[in-house]
Amino acid sequence: MEPLTHFFIDKKVDAVLDVGTGKGAFIQVLQNIFSDAEIIGIDPDKETLKFAGEAFPGLVFKQMAAEKLQFEDDTFDLASISMALHHLRKINRGLCEMKRVVKPGGWIILNELISDNLNPAQEVHKMYHHFRSKIDRMTGICHREAFTKDAILQMLKVADIPVQFFFENKEDSNLIIDKTELASKVQKLEEVLERIRDREEYETMKPQIEEFRGKAIKHGFQMATRLVVVGRVT
Repeated sequence: MEPLTHFFIDKKVDAVLDVGTGKGAFIQVLQNIFSDAEIIGIDPDKETLKFAGEAFPGLVFKQMAAEKLQFEDDTFDLASISMALHHLRKINRGLCEMKRVVKPGGWIILNELISDNLNPAQEVHKMYHHFRSKIDRMTGICHREAFTKDAILQMLKVADIPVQFFFENKEDSNLIIDKTELASKVQKLEEVLERIRDREEYETMKPQIEEFRGKAIKHGFQMATRLVVVGRVT
């Protein structure tokens, strides 16, 4: 996240809200960039917030949805949402809520995986993600497929959040380096598939697991490119 660090090096940020914080995966990035800032994380899922609280015992975490932030207007200098945009039921409302609680002249950071211009190993990760997200949707959980880069930029435009700059964050490392790790990924897909055993889609999706295994062996498994965007609140 060096470009992000460089961008904010001369900007004063004292209060940060991390939306859809989950287990706090993006908190460390925020702490590295805004070492003196007060950071609050919010997420609708109570169980994942427990993990975040254990990982970052000095921070405040609150259970709430992005679409209805329980903060006053102009509370934060910056709000971030990382790898959670595709989980929002009402994306524009969530983005507008983030904009509402950020002070005029403040910032919004968006970090989100994208689905286009991926190499073969990243396509394997996209396949893994889309398999799981489809079953989530079938069982009532809001979990969209990855968006394209242009689609994300358009969402910010619709929400009237002017983009200041953006970059693509890529990692070249193979996340499956031995048979044990591959077996773990396959097992996870099998466990997810069991949630729809009684549905007709079960038989049509089952062969996709072996397809995933074959592609992972052939191409590897790399995290899909993430689009990192910084917007300004006017």
